[in-house]
Amino acid sequence: MLEIQGLDAFYGASHVLQNLSFTVPAAGRVSVLGRNGAGKSTLMKSIMNAGPRVRGRLALDGRDLARIPSFRRARLGLSLVPEDRRIFPHITVVDNMTISAAAAGERVALQPERLLSMFPMLQPLRARYGSQLSGGQQQMLAVARGIAPNPKFLLLDEPTEGLAPVIVDQLATAIVQLCDMLGTGLLLSEQNIWFARRCTSRVHILESGRLVFEGSWPEFDSDPDIKQRYLSV
Repeated sequence: MLEIQGLDAFYGASHVLQNLSFTVPAAGRVSVLGRNGAGKSTLMKSIMNAGPRVRGRLALDGRDLARIPSFRRARLGLSLVPEDRRIFPHITVVDNMTISAAAAGERVALQPERLLSMFPMLQPLRARYGSQLSGGQQQMLAVARGIAPNPKFLLLDEPTEGLAPVIVDQLATAIVQLCDMLGTGLLLSEQNIWFARRCTSRVHILESGRLVFEGSWPEFDSDPDIKQRYLSV
């Protein structure tokens, strides 16, 4: 479903991603791990055309995404939940979901009532403004908002950062159930290995903008040196 070939990404003269190539099949789920500054968020933004200057091939369902703006990529089926959440603070939980559903294009969007049933933590908060939510509640809303357009492919950037363990567990359960139910592909940028393992079947590791490992979780586990070399602080 998602194809990346020879991807380079730049911020000004800074060459952040260097010759990345990998694919994610339809309904596939892949984690991207790496230390801070490895290029994980830049990868997510590059796929969505949300900041970096890129060269190389990006394709969704075989369609080349070059020169396609971010709002049209959303209508083609990409959805990004950014690291800083970016929910609207001055409108309600339900209104946040409703606005995001407009990005569905020709797909059938998910209605707020269905989303609230998928995220029961948000049900009693439906009339609260975004600014009145805790960090964990905001993250749940950000994911629900990302799912609202019924995307083909979900990009999740560091969703567990700063969250309590109980919220992380609930979030992992919700993401797995959503992807199973909707057949949504997932690319997850994370530093929390436990969470990444819960949500995905394969793992890629970035180091200084380069792909240094690609494989299944059993393959990752079979070489303990990988974690020490690329993920330890």
